Amino acid sequence: MGVKKERSYIAYSILGIIAAGFIYFILWIIFKDKMPLHEYASEISNNYDSYAEKAIVFFPLLFFVFIFIILMKPNAAKRFLRLQSSLPTSKIHSVAKGLAEIEGTLVMKTPLFSPVNNEACIGYYYTIEDIDRDSDGKESYRTIHRETKCNIFQMKDDTGTIEVEPEGIELVLLEETNISSHSGKRYKETLLKDGQKMLLVGYADSRNGIPFMRKDEHYKVLGITSSSGITVWNKYQPLLRSFMFTCSIILLIIIYILTQ
Repeated sequence: MGVKKERSYIAYSILGIIAAGFIYFILWIIFKDKMPLHEYASEISNNYDSYAEKAIVFFPLLFFVFIFIILMKPNAAKRFLRLQSSLPTSKIHSVAKGLAEIEGTLVMKTPLFSPVNNEACIGYYYTIEDIDRDSDGKESYRTIHRETKCNIFQMKDDTGTIEVEPEGIELVLLEETNISSHSGKRYKETLLKDGQKMLLVGYADSRNGIPFMRKDEHYKVLGITSSSGITVWNKYQPLLRSFMFTCSIILLIIIYILTQ
């Protein structure tokens, strides 16, 4: 729910700035020199064409800068992907205390039952979306609820088994398991199930000499993804970085040409 609230605050802030600017413009037309910042508003009004040309260049620039900041803003999934690409995969039997990456098969201890298909699972990520249809019948979706629930589970490889305390766990790059739509809403769930082969990044700790995995409080990460999916991501992620860098250079060149 935190992501939804954060996006709402950003949207409301942008709308508030636009509304404040529009209200000021109306009041300035009525009261002119009685308004604060009258000199600046008058300068813009008298040289509208010049400022409009600059706006055509700089508004797209500001838009792309805003998008870049949003994309680069750190979150749990991005921290997970960054850390897993640099961490070696430890064998469960010999995992050292501290931030660690392990890979193995999930073992269910106490089942949860998923909200969409009522399937027995270890944990799930669940979202509810409002379905909006335009005049052409094209559908768009707006997330109104999201939640992650997970019971304590184990992971095992050919060297041993370790327990995972899932508080704060993040399901990363996992496809939806079940989708259902009715009454103007779409319901989606992504499940962790017994027997799946997964990769997990978290903090290896011990209690009474027994090791377990939990969320790393320093890096704020406890993430899990499929072993096959992360292999594909690691293969193509450098290409994505190169593409974004190339697009940034092209954008800067275009802006430079337009400002000459």
